[in-house]
Amino acid sequence: MSTVTLTINGNEIVAEEGLTILEVAKRSDIRIPTLCHVKGKPSTNPCEICVVEVEGQEDLMRSCVTLARDGMNIQTESEEVFSHRQDRLAIISETHFGDCKAPCNLTCPGQINVQAYIAHVSKGEYEEALRVVMERNPVPFSVGRVCPRFCETRCRRLLIDEPVSINHLKRFVADWCMSHEIDLKIPKDKPTGKRIAVIGGGPAGLTAAWFLTRKGHEVTIFEAAPKLGGALRYGFPDYKIPKEIVDYEVNAILRMGINIRLSQKWGKDFTLQDLKDMGFDATFIGIGATIDVPFDVPCTDKENVYTATSFLRMINEGRKLDLGRTAAVIGGNNIAMEVARSLLREGVEQVTIVYPRARLEMPANQRNVKEAENEGVQFLLMASPSGLCAVPDENNRLKLDLIRMKLGEPDKKGKRDILPIPGSTNSLGVDTVVSSLGQMAVNGIISGGELEEQLKITPAGMFVSNPRSSETSVDGVFAGGDAANGSKSVIQAVVSARRAANNINAYVMNCEKDPADNRFNFTRGKSFDDVSLKNFDEIAINLREKMPERPPEVSTQDYDEVKLGFTEKMARREADRCLKCGCTAFERCDLKRLDIELNVNINKTGMGTVPVYPVDTSHRAITVDPNKCIFCGRCERSCEYDALEVRAESVDEKGRPVGLVIDFKENCVSCGKCVENCSTGALNKKNRIVPIQAEDVREVRTTCPYCGTGCQMILKVKGHTVMEVTADPEIGPNFGDLCVKGRFGHNFIQHPDRLKTPLIRRQKGMPLEPVKWDEALDFMGQAFSRILGEKGPDALAGLSSARCTTEENYAFQKFFRAGIGTNNVDHCARY
Repeated sequence: MSTVTLTINGNEIVAEEGLTILEVAKRSDIRIPTLCHVKGKPSTNPCEICVVEVEGQEDLMRSCVTLARDGMNIQTESEEVFSHRQDRLAIISETHFGDCKAPCNLTCPGQINVQAYIAHVSKGEYEEALRVVMERNPVPFSVGRVCPRFCETRCRRLLIDEPVSINHLKRFVADWCMSHEIDLKIPKDKPTGKRIAVIGGGPAGLTAAWFLTRKGHEVTIFEAAPKLGGALRYGFPDYKIPKEIVDYEVNAILRMGINIRLSQKWGKDFTLQDLKDMGFDATFIGIGATIDVPFDVPCTDKENVYTATSFLRMINEGRKLDLGRTAAVIGGNNIAMEVARSLLREGVEQVTIVYPRARLEMPANQRNVKEAENEGVQFLLMASPSGLCAVPDENNRLKLDLIRMKLGEPDKKGKRDILPIPGSTNSLGVDTVVSSLGQMAVNGIISGGELEEQLKITPAGMFVSNPRSSETSVDGVFAGGDAANGSKSVIQAVVSARRAANNINAYVMNCEKDPADNRFNFTRGKSFDDVSLKNFDEIAINLREKMPERPPEVSTQDYDEVKLGFTEKMARREADRCLKCGCTAFERCDLKRLDIELNVNINKTGMGTVPVYPVDTSHRAITVDPNKCIFCGRCERSCEYDALEVRAESVDEKGRPVGLVIDFKENCVSCGKCVENCSTGALNKKNRIVPIQAEDVREVRTTCPYCGTGCQMILKVKGHTVMEVTADPEIGPNFGDLCVKGRFGHNFIQHPDRLKTPLIRRQKGMPLEPVKWDEALDFMGQAFSRILGEKGPDALAGLSSARCTTEENYAFQKFFRAGIGTNNVDHCARY
């Protein structure tokens, strides 16, 4: 065999003669990127990404077609090569039109793969949908009830009719799994020997404990209250989050193996130094923001004057309060809305929220404002309290002095301060006043010890923590959630605590923290104004499912949950409204990967802005979106049957197609190899509607059971769900090829109608009834024994299914041949 000796990136390589530079580099583990390469089938419209610099050559050379020659000195990563690849990628990317991630995914603070769990719901895969959510959010039961729904504000369905009820679907899958007693069997890493203390058992503390335990650390939660849950238990009334939901959610988290110590108050029962002395390697502070900002007007020391969090805590603990007939709530935040609605449920006839600005300027979510208004809460806006010193009349216990407010001139940022209107004082007679002016984590200095004194506190009463590392001013002590960021939503507390857990793991293990999700994104429009309505030409109006609710006249009489939740049919219908904006080829898109790798800024260099071609769904197994096609031709050249044609009426001056056509011929056998070779998401499997984004996917290598060829295939498994089937082009006998059954015939595994429980018919003519496996096996054993005794082994025969695994089919035939003693065994796909 003749050989050549050449140098690549300073490495001397001996290779057999007749190979291209690309092939030599690959065999030497030197990576040269390419978008269009198919071995042995050069492109007529080359991408030019694989170019290299060859000493003595004036121009860059395409490594996919240039043969390696003796004495060559090649550079694959020079500045000139890098610049050329960048330019070519920018040109190719300019016409690529689609979304990498859906807008709902990008808007979710929790970075949850929203489109994925909605797709699972549409397929009836509720367990897997919840598993997707809990990869990023361990408290979906609560968040599904109180989330501000940032994701829904960017749902493109809004451009047609109404946004998808994303949060209600999250609640549905959580409640469904709870009612069906589903154990998600969330995995965790092997024990690390590291111990972490978590101070606070609210949403932030529970989240940090959950993710740290999954990393293999031993975690102990120290909670001042007699029960875990924090704001979920003591801050939200039962009509928002019932206590049984909190109990279930907390117990689901504790089943991961988390230690708890209840009724342990920081600064009284333990200090930070005590935790160090106990052997904890790091501490997370997640105590929330439970101290109310004082109601700073004269005479607030009277009876029947409460602060919001203390009031809600008393309500949630079941304490009976004498609240009178009328009440005023000072403040316009979300907690103020819950206080007002709780006052109605406590029998207060008239509840008024007092706020110094306009309704739209309230910090409360407008949905919460509307719900309070629907239940009868009144609003006194552009007014501010000035004192409680006046003598009340005989009909009220308190007289709240108010002054009317107006907006001042806008400052440089456009913000307008509120100013009192002279001479506009009036009074409001009430029996109870509750102030809700904001919350803080600390009121002054933390008591306890020397380490507590070293903790820096912000002027707003929060712990100072590094936004990148989550670490406080004390080494090894971290903070997150409301305690560090101020009072925000539950999902934002979860995000902060998850980030802190990642940082704590890196700290105690002395390793790099998990990288953040890359924000690179092709998009069909960053804002609604940027989105072409041509995207929705074939979409009919279909209004969202209406959440079943108890009417206000009934719901205000007790603390039972107001929103009753979707039924299964409602959830499936709502999930089907999803437009599936994000690309389901996200994890295999070579164009995106190379753009990121080579630092191509598509926001500056450009990307497609309008759909040029309709999406073609006429193929029985494959969806074709020519708007994503970059005309690399890999799909066409990888087809063994010449069953696919990719052509263009012309190409522009940069080599990009005009009048693109992707046409499947009648001889297509739906093997799907073209999809596997597509460098973007232009070709995709119809049954693959769940995008995978920075999530763990296991690859299970097995043998296809559908016939006797023995094709080797790879199952891509996420959670407990087979996402798709592929094959390795380097392994025989199929070398990457699969038939339509091998590549597409796996949907039955997750089908909701699939039998997962044995059924037996006890008597002829009787219906089949579900039984436990032990009973079913005993029933079959007795029947087999009777037939064997009466008629011998050849009276029995076994017919196995091609939908069983190869291992199962092997065990099946072994049972009949060795156990029963008969060769009457067949397979439904043998012929």
